[in-house]
Amino acid sequence: MDWSRAKTYLILTFLLLDLVLGYQYWKMRTEQASYVQSFAEQLAEVRDQLASQNWELRTDPPKQTPELGFLQVRYLATPEKEWEKRIGEVDTLQYKGPGRVSVGVSSLNLTVPMEEEKGGDKLLSQLAAKIWPKEVYQYDRKIQDGKGSGSLLYLQVHNGYPFFSAPLEVIVQNGKVMRYHQVALDVTGEGGSKKQVISAIHALRSLSEKMDKSEKRTDNRVIHEIRLGYYSRPFNADEWYLIPMWRILSDREVFYVNAFTGEVELAR
Repeated sequence: MDWSRAKTYLILTFLLLDLVLGYQYWKMRTEQASYVQSFAEQLAEVRDQLASQNWELRTDPPKQTPELGFLQVRYLATPEKEWEKRIGEVDTLQYKGPGRVSVGVSSLNLTVPMEEEKGGDKLLSQLAAKIWPKEVYQYDRKIQDGKGSGSLLYLQVHNGYPFFSAPLEVIVQNGKVMRYHQVALDVTGEGGSKKQVISAIHALRSLSEKMDKSEKRTDNRVIHEIRLGYYSRPFNADEWYLIPMWRILSDREVFYVNAFTGEVELAR
């Protein structure tokens, strides 16, 4: 065997492989760069479109477009006596049916400064022993009603995505926690095949187009957040489906945009 010639072939082969891999890497980085540029252009366009309708976008929309499907759910089937056992002694427990309770907790003497940015997370850890199930909730936002009063909202989370239909609302008066209202869901299965959701920018564009068709706003509105999760209106049924939705929070309204079709729904 001519080892000199074989060595030359090996060197040429590895050189060719390096060139191919280098080209693939360059192509990947170029595509990524063009995607970022395309996203920036789309974002600038939708900002201008919203601004023409007196809407201001004060948040950076997420770039992720994961594959999601429907979730089959039901109200958490925990009996009233079991619920009482789980949360222990409280002021009052109003059992409104499976997965729905209203609980008075003023005697716990928990306080929360509504103006504090991290107050919601701190309160959840303090109140956790009186919530069932306690592991599935995540702080969402606050709604103030005067100084030191209002609501702290938490959402049930499944595989990293919130259920906008399953809130835990903590009522605060003059800095003191008075009671909470809770909706808890149980996931029983999935429906249909998973599909890639539309982008957050697509959802914002759908909202803008709906506003164009419905009414021309003369007052300024501010969009503070756009978040992907699951939502459906309450159903009087044993089981139903939650749909992937983009939730758009403005300073006065909450909109839900179907993450498959782009259809816009105003929360009442």
